[in-house]
Amino acid sequence: MKKIIVFFLLFSLSLAAGRNDNSNLSLPKIDKRVELLSIVFRLAGNNEYNMDMFKNYVKDIHDYFDKYKDHPLIVFAGKLRDTRGVSFDAVMKMAVHISQPPELNPIIPFTSMVPEPRWGKEDAEKFIELLKQFYVDTNCEDFFKQHEEMFLIAQERFKIVYDHFDVSWYNKFYGTAPKGNFNIIISLGNGSGSYGAKILFPNNQEDVYAIMGTWTADSLGKPTYRLDGYLPTLIHEFNHSYVNHLVDENAKEFENSGKILFEQVKDIMKRQAYPTWQIMMNEALVRASVIRYLKSHNNSPSEINVEIQTQIVKGFTWMKELVAALEFYENNRDEYLTLESFITMLASFYDDLTLNTKAPVK
Repeated sequence: MKKIIVFFLLFSLSLAAGRNDNSNLSLPKIDKRVELLSIVFRLAGNNEYNMDMFKNYVKDIHDYFDKYKDHPLIVFAGKLRDTRGVSFDAVMKMAVHISQPPELNPIIPFTSMVPEPRWGKEDAEKFIELLKQFYVDTNCEDFFKQHEEMFLIAQERFKIVYDHFDVSWYNKFYGTAPKGNFNIIISLGNGSGSYGAKILFPNNQEDVYAIMGTWTADSLGKPTYRLDGYLPTLIHEFNHSYVNHLVDENAKEFENSGKILFEQVKDIMKRQAYPTWQIMMNEALVRASVIRYLKSHNNSPSEINVEIQTQIVKGFTWMKELVAALEFYENNRDEYLTLESFITMLASFYDDLTLNTKAPVK
């Protein structure tokens, strides 16, 4: 979910020419839905949508929209945050589940689970009606037109990250062919907040998203995207679309060990906005998978070790062992065709890891 600080050198520019087929990966783009929802929850006061790394754009947002802080939509957004926990990735999941403005209609019907359980069907539908009115009342399209040049600069500059990203690795590693497209969305208003999201359509097709924040700019205040800062985060966010459902669907197998580990590191996890053992377990597997990606793309042992140590400092103290477990999976693909088929082994790994620790489960 958050920006990963990575201290290692990434592959050279010459690697781009030899990368695997990225034909189902869309070009990076600014998406008005993402910008709009980021603005709404900035005005509503969500801390995670009030970062100001990209200062010029943030100033423009406040100059244009602050007079609308009492709009019914903004009041309702704050209520959703306080009563339902609508924040972080829940906001971005709503963004990709609606059509482009000014229509802003659900792409698929809302349910208690769509776009995300924290919304709830009735509140999601009410939010959309208020959002449509906010778009008109604020003449939001005019704000976007004023920033078209900035959007084009961001899209062009992010291509260096796109050119070094190997989307084919996901099929190889997870053993599951994509059922739709990979979409890279650049957000200028999210600061260092980056998120993974997925839409599952009724025909079982799916689109996956990496919504990338912008936290660096040049001396002129224009967005910049360095490989060493943004590529690992891009890898991370797409991993969420493969990992989260595996852990969630097998929650009972991971619950005991997950609660034990969470009890040991809950303070540092909560500071990173990972308030439950399930979220922590998702994050651990995502981060270990990023390390397997890096190793498969010729990063040196010292670079891999630095990344493992970085994750240990972040509270994932078992990262080295988890990466080794995934290496065992990769070395035995004749037996484990997919990561899903390895999930029971992963649960056993965690049980062994916590075997001598008393469970805090009541």
